[in-house]
Amino acid sequence: MCGISAIIHPKEKLHVREALLRMNNAMTHRGPDADGIYTNQNIGLGHRRLSIIDTENSANQPMLSSNKNWVIAFNGEIYNYVELKANELQGISFQTESDTEIILELFQKFGTEALSKLKGMFAFVLHHIPTNETFVVRDRYGMKPLYYSIQKEGFFVASEVRALLASDSIPRILNRSGLEEYIETQTVCAPNTLIENVQLLEAGHYLHFKKTQTTKHCYYRLLDDTSYELTDKKSSQELLRSTMRESVMQHMRADVPFGAFLSGGIDSSLLVGLMSEVRSEKINTFQISFEEEAFDERKYAQLVAKKFNTNHHEINLSANDFLKDIPAAIAAIDFPSGDGPNTYAVSKAAKEAGITVAISGLGGDELFAGYPVFQYMQSIEQSFLLKLSYPLRKSASSLLKATTSSRSLRKKAELLGLPKANLASAFPLVRNVWKANELITRTTKHFEIENNFNFIFAKKAPLLNRISAAEIESYMQHVLLRDSDQMSMAHSLEIRVPFLDHNVVELATHLSNNLKNPTSPKKFLTESFADLLPHEVVNRKKMGFTLPWSVWIKNELRDFTESGFQVLFDQEVVNEKVLKTAWNKFLLGNEEKSFISFWHLSVLGHWMKNNHINFKS
Repeated sequence: MCGISAIIHPKEKLHVREALLRMNNAMTHRGPDADGIYTNQNIGLGHRRLSIIDTENSANQPMLSSNKNWVIAFNGEIYNYVELKANELQGISFQTESDTEIILELFQKFGTEALSKLKGMFAFVLHHIPTNETFVVRDRYGMKPLYYSIQKEGFFVASEVRALLASDSIPRILNRSGLEEYIETQTVCAPNTLIENVQLLEAGHYLHFKKTQTTKHCYYRLLDDTSYELTDKKSSQELLRSTMRESVMQHMRADVPFGAFLSGGIDSSLLVGLMSEVRSEKINTFQISFEEEAFDERKYAQLVAKKFNTNHHEINLSANDFLKDIPAAIAAIDFPSGDGPNTYAVSKAAKEAGITVAISGLGGDELFAGYPVFQYMQSIEQSFLLKLSYPLRKSASSLLKATTSSRSLRKKAELLGLPKANLASAFPLVRNVWKANELITRTTKHFEIENNFNFIFAKKAPLLNRISAAEIESYMQHVLLRDSDQMSMAHSLEIRVPFLDHNVVELATHLSNNLKNPTSPKKFLTESFADLLPHEVVNRKKMGFTLPWSVWIKNELRDFTESGFQVLFDQEVVNEKVLKTAWNKFLLGNEEKSFISFWHLSVLGHWMKNNHINFKS
């Protein structure tokens, strides 16, 4: 896990090494163990290293191939590097034991076909010196970030927006269409970002630079193959067991201390069980415990730790301890969202407990129908409401909005008021918190993600698999994975997610609706691993990492929240009167909007202030 930077086709007047040094220094937290810079007349590469596999200096980056034809700056992990070395690259004399060198040699042998062979989370810039070709690559599900910007001084690439800005070649201007999307959805989806002329490379894509041409290619997309469906329960369960077991085994490869987050929920408990099966020595497990009983899950984590005889570590936090960390968490944010402080607190505690790599259960809910959105979308598909004419629905929507302040009923009103009565239009409403035109007078309404949902829901795949794909390509990618990356890397901690091995994902997104149907929590998953999961864990009420945010932002965090608003007011980013009116209603107990409707706006304000971002109205 690292931070990478690159300047491709730099102009002569640009001091490339100095710019890369500034970009590297902006990402010291991502790679405290080593840093390096490579330059030639066509490219500059920068790297900050967090040493995980082969911690020797010979594995530092940027790294040259053995024949000196290729050079790479790589962030992430290739989990099947051992198998690739044995099966695809026989007879090659390797300089290191690193997974980085595997990428160099694979590209030397297979070119871009190498991408289909990689299992892992990765973002890298790879340059072929003899032909002056460059490849900028991101993994299948967007686990590792990669931002880029075309400027008159050259083409800039980095793991973080802050690193791009540190080049001093990119104007710090807020992007209007990104702002609208953020206001509505609490995040911004690739390729859009919150900075003008800065883009996020889409998951499963790569950029190819050859001479004066730049092209973008998609090498992987969920639901691309709908030619088969898994319908046999027994064989599908056996396949899931073997695929998950292999994924966990490969995700445990590291040359530094590692452990697993153990919340006591289904996903983390299952991973700990599999880790104990594939490795003989005791597993280190880490659980965050809260003094407040309403948020404490320790009895379930203790049950699992005892079952698998782990070295279990309880890290005790009070809600007040967590509260004190929030300003530091906001300051650590590279790209704002409404959810980061949770991961910040857990990562900080794990790093302080002495581990460098942590296994996480992220992805289980998206793959195996663990969220309410799966039942919600099923009900939408079966409902007669969207089959009514638009004038009827619009009238019903207006009436409902005028007569209720209930959030759930107002969501139904929004659903009824949709101009396009289809699943692709209904899905984004699940997590939308504002309409952009409520807070901004002039809107562009240019969201790439809307086209993305149309693509997904037009696929001829079982509905539950289309919902999985939509969840993965929106909320999971652009909130959960982004926050997992930036908040863990703030503490130089690597988080690994075995559920997102692409073989596991492909299996889960080809299950029939009958197998996947969530009549009980993640039914297919829990039945497949019934021998590993205690029934108390399977049958417990889903809790998640929930804390009293609604109370905090009205009390302890009120000044902090309002100071974030003030940045937006000072730059006229949003309508001050509208936001203040809604905020005052919320403070008085009105339930029309939830705390997240305000918190993500405050985070945006603090992020703009911390990064000196300006808004051109």
